[in-house]
Amino acid sequence: MKKISIILFTVILNAAFLTCDPQDLAEHEIELQACCGDGGDIPPPPPPPDPPIN
Repeated sequence: MKKISIILFTVILNAAFLTCDPQDLAEHEIELQACCGDGGDIPPPPPPPDPPIN
């Protein structure tokens, strides 16, 4: 019984420290980064080469 109460206390304590507050999340700006430059239009890939003529 003592182990269960210690485990339960540990879980509740961790939950209290690690929970996300929506107000706290709203205050921090999330900066998204584009994968290719400044997020402009990505040009289409070049057309495939013509097959060899036998």
